Amino acid sequence: MSFTELPSSFWDYALETATKLFNIAPSKSVPQTPYEMWHGKTASYKYFGVWGSPAYVKRLVGDKLDSRSSLCRFIVYPKETTGYYFYDSTEQKIFVSRNAIFLEKGFPSDS
Repeated sequence: MSFTELPSSFWDYALETATKLFNIAPSKSVPQTPYEMWHGKTASYKYFGVWGSPAYVKRLVGDKLDSRSSLCRFIVYPKETTGYYFYDSTEQKIFVSRNAIFLEKGFPSDS
């Protein structure tokens, strides 16, 4: 968490994300992952991102001249919908979005 520049109050989001990843990760000792046992199919790893990584998130804009995206941090996967929860430090808000470009290549040095 120290590399993400997120508040320490976000530790529960980090734990929830780690638990989700643990449940879909394969293991040598068990032939199936907990996700496979529960859902009856293998998990798709396509949409997983690095916790706390910066991302440009498309925002709903009212004015044509406003910025169409803002730099936010990925914090957790929502349980009830497809997408990601992001934290916008400038507005101090947490929101869900499906449209994001993750900046994981230079992470954690990028901010």
